[in-house]
Amino acid sequence: MGISAARLDGITATQADAGDFATYRTAAPADLVVLAGVLGNISDGDVQSTIGALPRLCASNATVIWTRTRRHPDLTPAIRGWFADAGFAEEAFHAPSDVLFSVGVHRFHGQP
Repeated sequence: MGISAARLDGITATQADAGDFATYRTAAPADLVVLAGVLGNISDGDVQSTIGALPRLCASNATVIWTRTRRHPDLTPAIRGWFADAGFAEEAFHAPSDVLFSVGVHRFHGQP
């Protein structure tokens, strides 16, 4: 079912290269950013840089949903701190003890 068929007016979905900054020019400021499968597939330094750049992409009060494995070394504690440093408040962090995945939800409380 497409966005219009579901009557979700005002929502834009984009399928594009996440590594190409031009992809985001028409998306900012975004109310929702989904970083699923992103933070586990770039270097730790790029994870920190990506989170630090999110305020330029997010609208005030935007929600960011992210995923990351907790394989050793588990970077999720640092990721959660980097979100706080960038002006985001943690709303949820789900990390079941019987699996290695985690899902975090942060809300941007700064100014874009």
